[in-house]
Amino acid sequence: MEIKKFNLSTDLSKLEKYLRDQYLENKNMTSWLPERLHDLIFRMDTQYANAGRLKSSDYIFIWEDNNEIVGCILPDGDAIYMSIKNGYENLYKSIVNYAEKNCKPLFKKEEDGSIDFLVIANDSLKYRKEYLEQNGYTRQQEKDYDNFVYPQKINVSIDLPEGYKLVYGDEYTNEENKSSACNLGFHPELEDPNYRIDMSSYNSRKKSPMYKDSFECLIIDENAKEQNNVCSYCFVYVDKSSKTAFIEPVSTREKYRHKGIGTAMMHGVMLKCKELGVEKCYVNSYDWRRKFYNASGFTTEDTIGFYHKKI
Repeated sequence: MEIKKFNLSTDLSKLEKYLRDQYLENKNMTSWLPERLHDLIFRMDTQYANAGRLKSSDYIFIWEDNNEIVGCILPDGDAIYMSIKNGYENLYKSIVNYAEKNCKPLFKKEEDGSIDFLVIANDSLKYRKEYLEQNGYTRQQEKDYDNFVYPQKINVSIDLPEGYKLVYGDEYTNEENKSSACNLGFHPELEDPNYRIDMSSYNSRKKSPMYKDSFECLIIDENAKEQNNVCSYCFVYVDKSSKTAFIEPVSTREKYRHKGIGTAMMHGVMLKCKELGVEKCYVNSYDWRRKFYNASGFTTEDTIGFYHKKI
C-alpha cells in the first residue's frame, strides 16, 4: 500500500477516473463526483488563496494498492472528506488518523493551540459514524444533504414573473455581472451600484477540462435600471462519462428572492441537462437550502453528518 500526495499535473485524470468509477459502481455520491473535485481545484482553491488561506488540493492524499487508487482524503476548506473503494473499508481508521496528523494546517488554531477538526461522513456508511463516535468525535446537530433529480423523468416548466428571462451562459456576455451576482447572493450586504467582485475564481474555473461540457444558467431582470440585471446564477458541471451533473454554486440575490426565480432557474438547469443527456443532477444542501431544493424537484439521497474533535 502506498500513500502519496496529490499532484495536479500527474494525478488529476487518475483521481477523476477513480471518483467516476466509484459513482458508477454505487450510483450515489458517497464518494465525491469528479465534477466536485474540479470545482474544488479550479474555483474554490482560487478563492481560498485570494483570502490568504491554504489550497485544499495541497492536502489531498491518495492510497494506492498495486498502482490503483483505493482511497483518498478530499479536504474542502476546514472540512475533511474521505473516499474509500468498496472492499477497503478497513482503511478508514488509518485514513482518519493520517488526516488528523497531516491536514491540521487547514484548520484555524484556537487560543490554546488546539483546532476543531471536522470530518464529514455519509449516514449511509454506518461504519464511519461508529468509528468516529468511538474515537472522540461529536456530531453537530445540523446536517448536510446530497439531493438529486432525474431530469429525464421529471416534467418541469420555467414560470417567471413578467419582465424576467432565463438565459444560459453563452447567451449573456457580461461576465462581470454574472460573477458579481453570484457573490452578492451569498453576501447581500455588499449590494452597491459600484460593487465589483474579484473575478479570478470565476476565470480560473475555465481551466477545468470539464468546462467545455458545462454551462451557466441565470435569470435576468429585463426592466432593471441598474447595470447588473442578473437575479439568479448557477454553474453546472457536466460529466459526460457518468452522465451526471453537479450544480455549484447556486445563488439568488436577496432582493429577488421569494418570487419563484430560483426555482425557475433550477428548472432551466433540468431542461438543459435533459437536452445534454444527463441522467442525474446533484446539489449539496443544508439548513433552509434543503427546502428550496426539494421544492424545486430534488429528492434527498443521503444525509451527511459533521463530526468534530478537538485536537
